[in-house]
Amino acid sequence: MFALLQAIQASAYAAYVRDSLLIYPAANIAHVVAVMVFFAAVAAMDLRLMRVIRGTPAPLVIARLRPVAIGALVMIAATGSVLFVPEAVSIGRNWAFLLKLVAIALALGNIAANDWALRRTGEKSVTVQMTAGLSLMLWLSVAALGRAIAYV
Repeated sequence: MFALLQAIQASAYAAYVRDSLLIYPAANIAHVVAVMVFFAAVAAMDLRLMRVIRGTPAPLVIARLRPVAIGALVMIAATGSVLFVPEAVSIGRNWAFLLKLVAIALALGNIAANDWALRRTGEKSVTVQMTAGLSLMLWLSVAALGRAIAYV
């Protein structure tokens, strides 16, 4: 794994990002904006599933906001990769980054569990509410761990 991280960091692309005056800062800004858009969409969906927000049926809220969340998540991954490559070795060894990857995997798995429960038991089930609450906690953890990468 270390050899792969070294190769990524030594790549011409990583050098290009490192040497550019604009690419890294632009990717950082785009990453933060995409995280905000993503979390806003996820929070709206989860709060509706938790019945904190009422009104529009949950399936309609999800149908409207899920494409926004997916688009933002794609942007997060793209910009995150730009932020990763110049420092792949140190970031790849960073415990906050590794925990962030675990939290992302758990959050994505939780989406599948939430979808299953929503289809199987309906939007008012305790399981749907619990997985929606877990979603909020996991995605907030992902964001917090992302910030922690710079400090540990």
